[in-house]
Amino acid sequence: MFESLENTLMEINKELKLYRKLFELIFDNLRTRSQVAKYLRVDQKTVYNWTKDGTFEEGIHFIIDKNGKKEYIPNGIIEFEEKMKNKKIEIKKVEKQINPIASKFLNKVA
Repeated sequence: MFESLENTLMEINKELKLYRKLFELIFDNLRTRSQVAKYLRVDQKTVYNWTKDGTFEEGIHFIIDKNGKKEYIPNGIIEFEEKMKNKKIEIKKVEKQINPIASKFLNKVA
């Protein structure tokens, strides 16, 4: 009985090590504007605009190196993605609460 449990824990440990390595690879690939755009599934211009208009904050989402080049912070980008997902969920909940008559009108306009 304990051998089975021990084997299961060893397998889980191996998987966790693999996931840790995969996360390290992802983090290394979220440093440039094009990599961030690909990860967030948006255009590079959108990432540029978010950086320029303050949606991405310096020190949280990106840093500026000594050469003046922007380098994105993987943890900040991943947290930003999570916040975006939560906003989409909130919007969907609101859409379900629309009056049926208003919903028909809005569907005809769109």
